[in-house]
Amino acid sequence: MTNIWPLQRDAAAFYGEPWLPGWLHDCTIDVPCPWPLRGCPQHILIHKKCRESLYRVLNAIWDAVGHNFETIQRLRYDRFDGSYCYRPIRGGDGRHLSMHSYAAALDFDAEDNQQHSQHHLFQDDSLIVKCFEAEGWIWGGRWSPGSIDSMHFQAVRIHS
Repeated sequence: MTNIWPLQRDAAAFYGEPWLPGWLHDCTIDVPCPWPLRGCPQHILIHKKCRESLYRVLNAIWDAVGHNFETIQRLRYDRFDGSYCYRPIRGGDGRHLSMHSYAAALDFDAEDNQQHSQHHLFQDDSLIVKCFEAEGWIWGGRWSPGSIDSMHFQAVRIHS
């Protein structure tokens, strides 16, 4: 199933306004990860509208590796680096919120997939990329060289 996520400019209309009191409690949920995540809770905080899709992505990855944690470690998918974080877009003018602010983005293995780096672990044919893209998520590894962010996956489109 491929989701059609909103355009980035329509994130507030689709996901709600994260600056409002109670938004975080009302609009987000913890999705359990089927494998252990290194150094953090065993769940991912995500917007409720992304819950089922993220659940399918994580379980598709887990099934594809035969429920083998050693494979997860070798692929470095146990290195989760965050989802919800209320902040402006990095490198922007400060007027637009990051998709992390809407709990509609997450990062894996920042150490090996540094923002703006042309040399990153995740590639077009990586299992994690294939599984997220099969659900319609946008992978930051496809962005222009000045914006590339191969650790980043978001349930928001940039272009129509």
